[in-house]
This record gives sequence, C-alpha cells and structure tokens, in this order.
Amino acid sequence: MKYQIIESGKEEIGLVWRLTDAEVRIEFIYLPGKEKMTKRIARDLPGIRVTPEQIPLGLDRAIAGLYEGKKTDFDLATLNWAKLSGFSARVLKETHKIPRGKVATYSGLAERSGHPRAARAVGTALANNPFPIVIPCHRVVRADGSPGQFGGGGLMKKQLLEKEQVVFDARGRVHPSGILC
Repeated sequence: MKYQIIESGKEEIGLVWRLTDAEVRIEFIYLPGKEKMTKRIARDLPGIRVTPEQIPLGLDRAIAGLYEGKKTDFDLATLNWAKLSGFSARVLKETHKIPRGKVATYSGLAERSGHPRAARAVGTALANNPFPIVIPCHRVVRADGSPGQFGGGGLMKKQLLEKEQVVFDARGRVHPSGILC
C-alpha cells in the first residue's frame, strides 16, 4: 500500500491506495484532524511505505475538489469495495447518489437502500465509511434535519454541507427544501 497527503488550504487529507493489476484502488481516505496525518496513517497501517507517493489519474485533485465543495465526477471503480459487506456497499453506493446541495435522512437512505427499517444499520455503515468525501456520508442527517454525527466532527460536517450550498435554518437544521428523503 501507498499513501499521499493531500493539502486543501491549511488542512491535510490522507489517501491510502494501492496499484493492483495496473489499476488504482483507493483503500482509505482520512479526514483532517488534530493529529499529524502521517502519524495517523502509520499508526493504522504499520506496514505502509515510509515515503508518500502521488496517486495517478488526478484522483488527489478530485478528492481535494470534493472537500472544497466543488462539483466533481468521481469514478467509484477506483474504490476498493471488496472489504465491505453487501449491505454496507449498497448503502455507500446509494449515499453517493445524493446530489451536491441536498441531504437525505438516515431513514430515507435506509429505504432507498432496500431496507426501510434499518436506519441504525445505515448509520453504522456510514460511521465505518472508508471513503469519506468521495462517498458523501456528510450528506446524511437526522430525521429532524439536524446534522447528526460525523467522523470529522459536527462542525466539519456542517462546514462541508455549507460549502455545497446546503441551507440551514436558525436552529441549525437543514432547511426542509434541501432534504430529499
């Protein structure tokens, strides 16, 4: 496995990837945090190469663009889906369909994923999303429109949504016009 640190403004996004059979596969995306990104990656993946290496195909620029709120097309075939359960993969692929500037509720996403009574399981799948930003789990909110939890923290979730032009009301909830389901 290889890694790259992507800079977006003053923040760092970690990208862990591999090249298999001449195809790029993204393994993990790390959201910015308080700890230095290289330390986080080395702690989680002790066998990783010491020297960072740039991912091909401009995928680093695409991920940075998504983090900055830009509309960017991203080929999901570059993600390593093999490590996910069928349910988690289905939830994450459905999450990817939520358009920029809109959100879905956990229960709405459960229904769209074919499991209408599995809102909590959807939340668990999103909490374990190895590809945040590309799979926009920040676009999933609670039924009342409040942002809910996020791996990068509640503030980051709100900031990502605001970068994507999601409108919040005075109580800090997504305006109903921005909620798909």
